[in-house]
Amino acid sequence: MNDYILTAEHIKKEYNGNTVLRDVSIYIKKGEIYGLIGKNGSGKTTLFRILTGLIQRYNGTVSVGKVNTHKSKVSAVINSPSLFLNLSAFENMKAQAFLLGIHNDSRIKQTLKTVGLQDYKNILAKNFSLGMTQRLKLGMALLKTPDILILDEPINGLDPDGIVELRELLLNLNHTDGMTILISSQIL
Repeated sequence: MNDYILTAEHIKKEYNGNTVLRDVSIYIKKGEIYGLIGKNGSGKTTLFRILTGLIQRYNGTVSVGKVNTHKSKVSAVINSPSLFLNLSAFENMKAQAFLLGIHNDSRIKQTLKTVGLQDYKNILAKNFSLGMTQRLKLGMALLKTPDILILDEPINGLDPDGIVELRELLLNLNHTDGMTILISSQIL
């Protein structure tokens, strides 16, 4: 019996005859942090979109837990969720919660606290730094308490302090909640 929370086997994806992924297989264990490093255009985002169910047409199989599904066990920040720039952090979270069928303001407040934005909940997203924007997007992904969190190049554009803050936040999610995390990057 395996203890993999996510498997992808023999994944192949083509765009207009150009093979982007060829025979890619990954096996992800629960409670671990994984990194995927590669150049621009190497297929990292495509793989993550397949793992989250955003891309449906591909060859191969993806299993989350013991079933072939992408249900609510997986959350991701892959150029989305998009923010409403003229809404506050709380209002952005509330909109995302509504889409997820979550009608609990205390869950939103707790998630804002988790990502360190509780003191900025009434600030418009357009006034956020890049680091704060990343944390808000992360909070939106955490609303549904996923087993697996997938982050596509989350440190792009962050300053050194922002990278440290994000790293500490992700380590805390992993250590305290046992969250499985996949991160892609162009750099080590």
